[in-house]
Amino acid sequence: MRESSIRKQLLNTCKECFEKFLDSDERKANLESKEKAILFQLKLYGNLDFVGELYIRKILPESVIISVFKSLLGISELSQTTDDLSVEGAINLMNKVGQNFETRMQKKEKNKDDFDEIVNKFKEF
Repeated sequence: MRESSIRKQLLNTCKECFEKFLDSDERKANLESKEKAILFQLKLYGNLDFVGELYIRKILPESVIISVFKSLLGISELSQTTDDLSVEGAINLMNKVGQNFETRMQKKEKNKDDFDEIVNKFKEF
């Protein structure tokens, strides 16, 4: 599965789509009217739901879901700011993958610091 070209293409496409949501110019353009803002929010939440499903089905590795959480919560190089939309997206994603994410992180010592950082950021909010 790791060597699958379809999987690689899927992950690259997901990454490109997700990065659009974090681009400040893209955000401003989509949040200028109420109608565009609602569509932008629905797309973001739909993509996060899709990412959650991929993670639950073990298609996405922990490193990707950690990166998504860090970006949404403003603790990554890609996005160091947060707003209500991204925090709510992080909450929705955590509701979807939380139990699974926590269980997998407890088994791996490697990503424990990242997991703790994400949990602490949630507590901060």
